[in-house]
Amino acid sequence: MEIIVIKIIIIIIIFFGVIASYHHIMLLKEENYIETAGTLVKVDGYNMNIYVEGADSEEETPTIVLLSGSGVQAPIYDYKVLYSKLTDIYRIAVVEKFGYGYSDVARIKRDVATMVEEDRAALKKVGENGPYVLMPHSMSALETIYWATTYPDEVKGIIALDMAVPISYDENDSNLSSIKFNKIMTFFGMHRIPKFCPVNEETLTVEEIKQHKYLVYKNSLNNNVYEEIKLVYDNAKTVEKIGTPDIPILMFASKLTGSDTSKRWRDAQGKFAAKSDKCKLIILDCGHCIHYYKSDYIAEQIKEFMEELK
Repeated sequence: MEIIVIKIIIIIIIFFGVIASYHHIMLLKEENYIETAGTLVKVDGYNMNIYVEGADSEEETPTIVLLSGSGVQAPIYDYKVLYSKLTDIYRIAVVEKFGYGYSDVARIKRDVATMVEEDRAALKKVGENGPYVLMPHSMSALETIYWATTYPDEVKGIIALDMAVPISYDENDSNLSSIKFNKIMTFFGMHRIPKFCPVNEETLTVEEIKQHKYLVYKNSLNNNVYEEIKLVYDNAKTVEKIGTPDIPILMFASKLTGSDTSKRWRDAQGKFAAKSDKCKLIILDCGHCIHYYKSDYIAEQIKEFMEELK
């Protein structure tokens, strides 16, 4: 019996050794195929990527700045299904934070104040000086709220995609142990299995699908993403202290709950929206990545919102 157990352990060790070797060899090869979309600029000594697309904004029309949800490996491609429906009229800037998309993985603390300063600096370096309408998905709403309250002259409105608000997070619900396990699995390349990290291919070209996959393999739960997740409760407390921005807010919230959100997440958005008479909340019958499911409807609502801002 002991011999059988030893053989099984040896087989498991060999299996994980082989797939880890394959994954890291492929990462080296794929580096040669990655072609940056956007503009890389130096921020705090590291390369940060900003992708800008769309019509030159009229003087009274702010640039829409898209801030991705936590751990979205390739924001330019993941959110194209939504922003491509807006670029015929509006100027869209997609910010890829450190550890996201084509940006470097940086050895810089992931507190909310630092990330906002990085976003602002990178945008200005590509010639986007504001004012902005910030469009955060999920966790990046913490940066958005901080940004809008700290620099009110820069932010004219918020378009929230199933946004995180400070009371969305409770340290008692921490799933850090499972995230640590998933991070270990990314070392072995298990996220190359499409079921674990699916790529939404809608609106993408064949080459963009390839680039998206390369970035999924490269970025999944890297150190910047992991540190950002670890600091989310501290960041939420920081943002909670500064209050609600006094600007127009268009909020889209997911009605469905699942592995990525909860009923408290949706209820928290309702409480946040109720604090301001400038906030419009729209509940959508779909999952957390609402841009996958309701992009046509969301785009039309955004156009109405932007016209009202004028």
